[in-house]
Amino acid sequence: MIDEAVRDEGTSLHYLPPSKTVVTPTPRLADLLAQELIGLPSPVSRGVVWTTDAPYRETPTQLQSWAEKGVLAVEMQAASLFAFARARGAQVGMVALVSNDVDQGTAEFDTGGHEFRARVLTAVARAARKFFLAQPETPRVR
Repeated sequence: MIDEAVRDEGTSLHYLPPSKTVVTPTPRLADLLAQELIGLPSPVSRGVVWTTDAPYRETPTQLQSWAEKGVLAVEMQAASLFAFARARGAQVGMVALVSNDVDQGTAEFDTGGHEFRARVLTAVARAARKFFLAQPETPRVR
């Protein structure tokens, strides 16, 4: 469950001034996602990820450095989506399904199987429903 992203990519800089990280623009949605996901039969972590737009270029030294700072995973979208949403007043929540450790080079990606992924999507849908039902109704434009 992603609350914050290290900005080590180029897209987020098009929406917000430079900063080391960007936090979720929708903390209430993040709370609901965490509440729903915590019941899954797999460990759930919540925190900071490292967003980079150079996949598979992470060095062991970089990975160790970010891990020592409490970063949970490396991914490619959170910083740009959080920055865009903050700049445009949009709502966004982020869940990352970690498939492998970074030092696992030979095994296929393990995403938990179809049933587990369906449970994750169901939990996300429950959180989204709770979030949107708590929002004031927006008039439709015709």
